[in-house]
Amino acid sequence: MTAINTNSSALRAQNASRLANQSLSTAMERLSTGKRINSAKDDAAGLAIASRMTSQVRGFAVAVRNANDGISLAQTAEGAMGEVTNMLQRMKELATQSANGTLKDSDRAALQSEVNQLTKEIANIAETTTFNGVKLLDGSTKSLNLQTGLNASEKTALSLVDATTGELGLQAQVKGGVVTATALVAGALTVNGVDVGAVAADAKAIAAAVEAVAGTTMVHAKAENSMTAAVGSITAGTLTVGGVSVTLTAADNAISIAGKINLSSGPSGNIVASVEDDGRLKITSKDGSNLALSGAASASFTAGKDVAGTALANITDTARGKITLTADSGVNVVVGGTAEANAGFVNDANDAGISIASQASASAAMSLIDTALDTISAGRGNLGAVQNRLEVTVNNLTTTSTNLEEARSRIEDADFSAETTNLAKAQILSQASQAMLAQANQSAQGVMSLLR
Repeated sequence: MTAINTNSSALRAQNASRLANQSLSTAMERLSTGKRINSAKDDAAGLAIASRMTSQVRGFAVAVRNANDGISLAQTAEGAMGEVTNMLQRMKELATQSANGTLKDSDRAALQSEVNQLTKEIANIAETTTFNGVKLLDGSTKSLNLQTGLNASEKTALSLVDATTGELGLQAQVKGGVVTATALVAGALTVNGVDVGAVAADAKAIAAAVEAVAGTTMVHAKAENSMTAAVGSITAGTLTVGGVSVTLTAADNAISIAGKINLSSGPSGNIVASVEDDGRLKITSKDGSNLALSGAASASFTAGKDVAGTALANITDTARGKITLTADSGVNVVVGGTAEANAGFVNDANDAGISIASQASASAAMSLIDTALDTISAGRGNLGAVQNRLEVTVNNLTTTSTNLEEARSRIEDADFSAETTNLAKAQILSQASQAMLAQANQSAQGVMSLLR
């Protein structure tokens, strides 16, 4: 049949030209971006798989950085402990020398002077060794969890040693229990025979009172206080903890409550909240002052413990902290008074620091130094083992990430060999379809010969 209203050949050529141009556009897009999947229409299932793989690859990269940060932290702590080891070994030499019967008391006094200086430097290292603001050797950070995997449970624990001179036995130290609710009156607490005076029932206040007479006693105090609580069904309302007020809703849990408390307290605030591994809310008073929870929302908390682990009657009770007394090098600590138990100390608690001022004390000091060396060596060994483990973790994460990226590449990336072939094919088909369209349009001109 001869017809001019419908040119089937031209329509077919036009459709072929459209498809060729579409293929040409696709090939050019893939070659210009290097990706086979540039939008969901290219491969919906492949896009979903590649997106999940991308998330995992980026997570592995962060986990590798976390592990490397952990290695750096462990190296920082271990390096500082290496210096402590060197000083302890020098102290062992001095103690061994002082234990010799050929020395006079004046000789031992000179040796004791060097021991005092070494002790002070060990104390300084323990206090000042930090990594990104985290103190490593002062006992405030006993362990750290490093996030070395994609899931919340994939953590590596890193334990740290308390390298303070009190814990190592180099300085006299007395640790008290929980301060009672009874305020101290004059004479209730004495340190090295000096009365600290009347003080409120607050670990922070008592520690400040001890510090006030430290020039005479040569004894310093540190207060600490924290409490834990199980969070039940939340009653909406205002919660006040340690003077910090937050507004709770029924949707809150331990994690969100901790976040609100920290936000309200601020980065330089005294109150810090966190969540324990068992899900309990932990609230810490950095200066050791009393912690009390109150407000309409306080009924949401079922139970608590103070810093010493003593159970509280209910969370609205006041948690009081405890105090640690540490003497200067070569000074003893003797706690007394008519009611020292109100400050958390047992009757007539006392401790003696390391001394090599006499032949007998030097002999005793040798054993103490050996114990301190064992403690530091064990801590260094543990950190070294963790570093080795973290290095293996980094290698494993890197290998896994590399293989995952390779798998993602097979799904997402363009095959340039195939795409350049498709481009050439699409270009030829586009040109050919356009030529055929011209021929199809010209074929209708033959109808004019029938009309002559």
